[in-house]
Amino acid sequence: MRDIIPLKKDIIFNTIIGEITSINVEHEYKIKDELIEGNVSISGSYKMTEASVIEEDFFYKIPFGVSISSKVDKNTIKLDIDDFKYEIEKDVLKVNVDLELVCEEINNTQEENINNVKIEEENNEEIANYFEDKNVTLNNEEEKINIEENINNITNNIINNDVKYYTYKVYIVRKGDTVESICNKYNVTLNDLKEYNDLSNININDKIIIPQINE
Repeated sequence: MRDIIPLKKDIIFNTIIGEITSINVEHEYKIKDELIEGNVSISGSYKMTEASVIEEDFFYKIPFGVSISSKVDKNTIKLDIDDFKYEIEKDVLKVNVDLELVCEEINNTQEENINNVKIEEENNEEIANYFEDKNVTLNNEEEKINIEENINNITNNIINNDVKYYTYKVYIVRKGDTVESICNKYNVTLNDLKEYNDLSNININDKIIIPQINE
């Protein structure tokens, strides 16, 4: 399952924007119940006029929330940046970010297991009933505790709340640049660049997305 989520934001600067000299795109997210919450961060530097030698830094955050179906297997969710574009209009930076959501749906067996696991019902009789068709016999208190722990482990594996961080640098091609020199400069492979860019025809002032994953 794949879906594209567009984000648009007009970022107003305190001064006129003459030229964006560098721009970075980062995003972070976490899965919380039936919602993916996160932020896209836009940072970099700019000049008030193209002839200026003084550069100013900027940083903005764009929050987002994405609803997800209960039939989605949350362990398979991956949210990435599919495309990023921007335009300058006087003192406004018009940002367009496309988020790519990739995930898998829960199969019938997984859905049945999830529906049968009820954390709020933790008394021993209901735990015994849950495992009755699995030929589990409760002989002592130790076995009861182990079964409760197994149920908790199953449920914890269903919901993944890990926060993931990705960085995308947008490089503006300058005179004398080659694909090889850009790869060497940012320590990326040719395949890395091909995943996010069309390298068949690159000209000066073209923008290249350079992906990095922050471990």
